[in-house]
Amino acid sequence: MTAREAMLLRLRTLARSRAAEAPEGDGSDSGDGSGSSEGADNWEGDEGHEGTEGSDGVEEGRDGTEALLDLVFEWFRACFSAGRARGGAGVFHYEINTPLGVRHRYVSVEAGTCTTSASLERTPNATIGLALHDLVALAVGELKGTDAFVSGRLKISGDVFFAMNWIEWFGARSAAPPGTGDDTA
Repeated sequence: MTAREAMLLRLRTLARSRAAEAPEGDGSDSGDGSGSSEGADNWEGDEGHEGTEGSDGVEEGRDGTEALLDLVFEWFRACFSAGRARGGAGVFHYEINTPLGVRHRYVSVEAGTCTTSASLERTPNATIGLALHDLVALAVGELKGTDAFVSGRLKISGDVFFAMNWIEWFGARSAAPPGTGDDTA
């Protein structure tokens, strides 16, 4: 099994276990436009919080949430297709609602390269807001972005047309099946 296949398998396992844990009305937005979830514990700044390993093998708590986000965005970077981006450039800003509060990630595309970061390096073109379990499901193809958007589980602000590039540059059409060695399907 290649490293890419192992990463996809782990993300799919996480998507299934997180979806089973997700509340019926996903709680991804409190309705006040802030993107925060009602009842979400925000442990930011709580250095004494220790995580515990969950049933899906990912540590729960601050370190586990950050590790899961790092894995998802590493997967996005692996799925990036420079050929499909065709010289396009810009920054996607993700606002991810987690049990620990809102986390931010940035995906920058420029000159045929893709980088990810937890800190803002330049003004984003589009901001995409969603819950952690939906982000994992999107990453592994168990949830379509258009379905999530139409149902209100995914929100876009800024340049919506730029945000639509995600499907082409990172989506199922941009990555070949794992193990083929070709990322420009």
